[in-house]
Amino acid sequence: MDVTQALLHSLPEPHIVLARDLSCIAVNRPFLDLLHISSEFLLGKSIGSVWPSASRVCAASGEHTVELRSEDGRLVTARVACLVGEVIVVRVVASISQGESAQIHHKQRIETLGVLAGGIAHDFNNILTGILGHVAYMKHVLPDVPQALESLNAIEEGALRASTLTQQILKFSKLDSHEQSAPVDVSDLVPRIASILKSAIPSQVSLRVLPSRGEFQVLASEAHVTQILINLIINARDALVDSRGLIEVLLDYECAAEEVARLFGVEPAASRYGAIVVSDDGMGMSDEVKSRLFEPYFTTKNAAGTGLGLSTVHSIVKELGGAIEVRSQPGNGCSFRVVLPLVDDAPGASPEEDGRGLQRGRGERVLVIDDEYAVRNVLGLSLSHLGYEVETAASGLEGVQKFEQDPEGFRLVILDLLMPGLSGEEVFNRLRALRPSVAVLIVSGFSSEHVVQRILEDGGRDFIQKPFSMEVLSEKVRGCIRD
Repeated sequence: MDVTQALLHSLPEPHIVLARDLSCIAVNRPFLDLLHISSEFLLGKSIGSVWPSASRVCAASGEHTVELRSEDGRLVTARVACLVGEVIVVRVVASISQGESAQIHHKQRIETLGVLAGGIAHDFNNILTGILGHVAYMKHVLPDVPQALESLNAIEEGALRASTLTQQILKFSKLDSHEQSAPVDVSDLVPRIASILKSAIPSQVSLRVLPSRGEFQVLASEAHVTQILINLIINARDALVDSRGLIEVLLDYECAAEEVARLFGVEPAASRYGAIVVSDDGMGMSDEVKSRLFEPYFTTKNAAGTGLGLSTVHSIVKELGGAIEVRSQPGNGCSFRVVLPLVDDAPGASPEEDGRGLQRGRGERVLVIDDEYAVRNVLGLSLSHLGYEVETAASGLEGVQKFEQDPEGFRLVILDLLMPGLSGEEVFNRLRALRPSVAVLIVSGFSSEHVVQRILEDGGRDFIQKPFSMEVLSEKVRGCIRD
């Protein structure tokens, strides 16, 4: 091997050297490894006979994008830098396989859609907060007129159903959720998700949720369990022939220890396990498809599928310490069994407000900082009705300026988390700098926002999620002022 060849092979980047007639005279190992080719595949041959598209650009100095094909037909799109002299030196500066390019494009599209959906849902949630707040206010200040209350109850019911939908969109759109784990009652969550998905299920499909027998609690974030359920139900929908058939969801509250050990292949770590079972009577799948089912971007739905749904389910289940079993045969439907560790002695949910009374104020001054007029307005009306003296600010900067004028005069600041200009966290830090003991109640539509936890750890009093009832508002405000 001469010095030139030795130098070429010592370079870590893929290089190929061409004669002026574009025949290959040298190639290094990184280039061969990149394309999974042998030196015989290239040496002595014209690059035009191997890669016709490359011959059009490699004769000119500069950077170009070319498509190169391996011996087994794999296509690689490469960004190459060409140096033309007595010989032509081609260096690959970036490369990505066609499959990887499609995968990244898929992921970027999905992330963009998630952000868009989350943004729309957040704005819609602010509107619903205003609607529900005004309904609650009117129910408390109007005389007891049955016809008026009937209409208000109908408006409230519709807004609450819409609010449930926006909450699920907000949670599902968070691809990188920071929501902390807590006991999640899956038996309560399943019918809620099924109700939301009815509009995504054709009318010829029957979605049957078998009655729950009690609490089925797992330690997780509700967003993650929601993702598992939505992906499995949508996958079952897509497996039905001619969009007709049955999808069934049931909870198996106590999985036998032998079954769990078989699924995990080892002695299970938790003392109790339960299973979420989603089955359909659709087309089923072959053993070959089953073997690749949880591979990222693998799909049998062609352009209609992303190949991310089941891989997402698989990664979440593993993260939660669970396992998945798939049973299916071509033509005989499919059953997904998600086995998860159950929470032992999980604390019960705190009892709901009975709505028989409101916790009223005694003239304390409250500063409301929220950029959404509908939310700011209804908070002002509701708090005034509850007996507080209220001032409002339409931006973080305005809120800081009002607080600066009388830092000791406000018993409580109600602060929206997501605002343009100064964010909720920035406002909180400025308020704390002016008065370290300031009582702050955070308001946000994002229950899983990691910033909320950070503020609470830094001295924030409490958190209230949009939309909220007047009863909850009165309780939270009173609790913050008493602390």
